[in-house]
Amino acid sequence: MLLSAYAVLESKNGFAQEANTAKPVVFMVALADNTSSDPVAHPVMTDAGGSTVYAVLASADVPQSTVSDVAGVAVTEPSGRAAAAPVATLAQAPSSPAPEPVVSPKTEPTIAPAAAPPPTSASSPAQQAQGSGPTQPAPGTAPVTPEMQLPTTGNGPQAGEDLRHQIFGLATSGGANRALEEAKKRPDMFSAVDLAEIEELAIRQEVRGGRSKVRAMSSVDRFDALDGAIRHAEEFDKRLPNTPEYAQVRTSLAGDRTVAYAARGRMEDAVAVFETIPPNAEVSAEALASVGDAYSYLQQPAKSEVVYRRAVQQTLAKPSDAATLGYQYGSHTRLIDLREGLFYALTDQNKYAQAHQVLEDIRGSLPPTKNLAPTDPANDDYLRYYRLFAQYQIFIGQTNEGMAGLQRLEEQVPFSAEVRDAQADATLGLGHTRSARDMYVATLTDHPDNVEAMAGLGRASLALEDYANAHRINTAFDNTFPENGSVRNFQRDYKAYRAPVLTVEVNGEHGASKLADTQFSIDTTLYSPPIFDNWRVFAHTFYGHAVTDIGTVNRTRTGVGGDYRSGSLNVTGEVTRSMGGDGRTGGNGEVSYAFNDYLSASVGVDSDSNSLPMKAYLNHIWGKTAQASINFNDGDRRSASLSYTAARYSDSNFNQEIALSGTQRVFTAANQLVNVSLNLGTSSNTINNAAYYAPARDYAAEVVAMHQWAIWRSGEKSLVQRVYLTAGAYNERGFGTSPELGARIEHNWTFSHDVTLRYGFGVLSHAYDGSREFSELAYATLTVPF
Repeated sequence: MLLSAYAVLESKNGFAQEANTAKPVVFMVALADNTSSDPVAHPVMTDAGGSTVYAVLASADVPQSTVSDVAGVAVTEPSGRAAAAPVATLAQAPSSPAPEPVVSPKTEPTIAPAAAPPPTSASSPAQQAQGSGPTQPAPGTAPVTPEMQLPTTGNGPQAGEDLRHQIFGLATSGGANRALEEAKKRPDMFSAVDLAEIEELAIRQEVRGGRSKVRAMSSVDRFDALDGAIRHAEEFDKRLPNTPEYAQVRTSLAGDRTVAYAARGRMEDAVAVFETIPPNAEVSAEALASVGDAYSYLQQPAKSEVVYRRAVQQTLAKPSDAATLGYQYGSHTRLIDLREGLFYALTDQNKYAQAHQVLEDIRGSLPPTKNLAPTDPANDDYLRYYRLFAQYQIFIGQTNEGMAGLQRLEEQVPFSAEVRDAQADATLGLGHTRSARDMYVATLTDHPDNVEAMAGLGRASLALEDYANAHRINTAFDNTFPENGSVRNFQRDYKAYRAPVLTVEVNGEHGASKLADTQFSIDTTLYSPPIFDNWRVFAHTFYGHAVTDIGTVNRTRTGVGGDYRSGSLNVTGEVTRSMGGDGRTGGNGEVSYAFNDYLSASVGVDSDSNSLPMKAYLNHIWGKTAQASINFNDGDRRSASLSYTAARYSDSNFNQEIALSGTQRVFTAANQLVNVSLNLGTSSNTINNAAYYAPARDYAAEVVAMHQWAIWRSGEKSLVQRVYLTAGAYNERGFGTSPELGARIEHNWTFSHDVTLRYGFGVLSHAYDGSREFSELAYATLTVPF
């Protein structure tokens, strides 16, 4: 900032050369949020002492490194959203002429906003400054000239209008604090409402500066300036009279407070203040963008969509006052920024057709590639478009195409953190957790301060049960980035991991009389919060009830246990006690290990199993079981499993089961997919004519087609419907082969805070001992992290 001021002071052709050398010259320096690095000065007023005040806008943007093109288009690594704050600084200029300022070869000089016209009864400066319009000042607007002297004698109408013109021009050009001081000296010309309007502009500059500091820093003191601006705004809001003449000032202030609260991460406050603004009032696109971010952060994408659409329309429309609109917040939020926010608000509602139209709008607004220079900022916009389009393809199920698009971008711009974060996020979403973890680590090696990569690594650590690393990341974040959506998602998942968890599973079936006329079971498990990151203890209760042709039976078993989860290894152990006359003490345990992102294996034993037929318990029979499985999983696109189970019953029966299953995705569209599964199985028993169903040998082969439809989504909340159709053949030794048919429908609800509910209903036609049975089944699972 000081170098920018010095460049103007030393300019041969600067405005100081035009000033009366016998009078002091004062420069007010404000950092402008634009792409120019050249300081430009415009005179805005001359005070009673003869000092000429100039507004100097100096860019604080950091030049970005140029990178290679995407699909033949040169692109530039996207810059961060941080920008420097406007600081009102008074510097005494030398009376001698200064050398001409150096013009950066990168960009054209920035034109400072011209002074606003004097307020009238129809339009005040606050009304003009708060309105809609683009974030860049309109070029060609005539600045205030040095001849506009502050009258020291006389009180004619023209002198008063000139003074008001200069004071309000200074306020809207970045010198609101100085303008407020000058206005307070002339109470005969500036009313209390005028002073309130100028003070509101001063608060706006404070908010702008504080937010710029937040975006430019990652240290714990990044909110100091913004907190000061918020305190000033809240104190000013309390002082404002609640009368009609102050209505526009209140509206403008509410917009500024919305921006400040959203930048501070106080999203509930941002929404609450914004919703106090009258629906037909003019609101800046910057305030609309901020409340759009707040709604998205609070998982309310429908409301976010509304305000983002309003902001886009407002930005495309012709502004009512191009000289003052936009400067107050600089060029932080551009049209492509608004459209990107709208894109995510739509995808968070599964509105993929509308999201695609937003991408088309972005593409249509991009300049022809043949006109782009390597340093043209539009290269960043092309990079963003291609990234969003690749993400869109992944969202609608064109996973291979989307991942290939991100890979091409990564090859063209290998050091782009945005592209690498998008790749890692997509990889994590596909279930390739270890690969995603390695990608986040690689990004952090090149970009140690990349918050999104750190949050992604935290989520990957939770998925990999590397809780020590997740704990370190959560501690490092603390409350330093409350406004960041990626950090919020990680901290939400981390909070869910730290919470006690209740799961309840209910299963019921009616009509298969060979098994039981009616039977149902309730299985409840309550997990404690983590102990030393990796350990949990739990309480477990199983209750089963059945009505059969030989009587009614109940089975209750309770247990306590613990599990250890660390990376690839998961170990669970439980001590149990079954109730009633046949009650016994037992235990069970399971060990599972993931070799990589695709292959895992597990083994388990249970000395008092709950999986025997209910008629066996009715006949006072209990059993021990052991199982082993090996599993292949390639995300949700394909999977396979081979398992073996052996059970020794107390009546000396030895039951064995072998099952092989595989699933493959065969169709994908936006919000819909179809999977086809092939299930093969066989079982055997060593006792014939048991009191319970126990065929000597049987075989089953079935094909299951599953159609999934994402009916509704609102942020983290969603409803997914699945329909299963089953067709196959069942062969039982001694009774031949018979068809097997079934259908069921299932709904999966996800509520706030990771509360999930799954339930389903179905029918099944199956032959047992040569007799066909038609049964109805129902099931439900509820998971609640407290």
